[in-house]
Amino acid sequence: MNWTFLAYEALLPLVWAIAATLLGGAAWALHLHRGGGSSRVALLRFLKALALLFPLAFLVSAGWQSRRVLRGLAGVAVGHPPDLRAMGYLRLRGEGFLKADPRRATAWFRRAAERGDAPAQLQLARSLALGRGIPRNFDEARRWAEASARQGDAEAMVLAGDLCRSREDGQALAWYLKAIAALQPGLSRRNPQDCLTYGGMLVTGKGVPKDPVEGLAWMKVAEKGGLWGFQSLLIQLAETKLTQAQREEAARRAQALLSPP
Repeated sequence: MNWTFLAYEALLPLVWAIAATLLGGAAWALHLHRGGGSSRVALLRFLKALALLFPLAFLVSAGWQSRRVLRGLAGVAVGHPPDLRAMGYLRLRGEGFLKADPRRATAWFRRAAERGDAPAQLQLARSLALGRGIPRNFDEARRWAEASARQGDAEAMVLAGDLCRSREDGQALAWYLKAIAALQPGLSRRNPQDCLTYGGMLVTGKGVPKDPVEGLAWMKVAEKGGLWGFQSLLIQLAETKLTQAQREEAARRAQALLSPP
């Protein structure tokens, strides 16, 4: 558990609760004091009002501050696949109130995958292929990648092709070609993730003639659209394998791809 995050998240509701309690308690004490009585009685009324208002104000403020988290936890409790997958991402990356734990992340992905969630099936396949939190199992990884791919996930199609490559070149090529077809709408919109995936296929020659310069150009387009985490490292790795002239050519092609027709 990330206690630092929890302490920070609790700070703002606490401040709001104290402010609301002081204002509400003072207003209520003044209202009652108009009926008469000593200062001591007024003080007691004020303290009683504080004792009654503070828990309520804190619960309301904390609930509003954490409404998305509470909705997500409710979804997890009823087995809603996107919320189960979200818990997997939190555990995998160590975000929010949870610390990074690949083993538990994989368990959350499995729960969502078993309920038919395509992105979770892809993440489970990756965990099985990489040994991320669990022992490697390429056969099971392939099954989950193909399950996700059959739902139209282009990245899962590429992974399914990768997992078929060592034994069934024909099946691998079939998955790569399906991935390229599935990526076309996103490429036309210059979707960053689709551009990055397609660029990687060009760099490695998966389903298309190998073209590292054109691949880097598409990766640069993805970079302009915005990437997260370690995705930018893929671009840096592709650049290190090219000459300066090739990198400049890739930059020109990327600019042409981003320019309106």
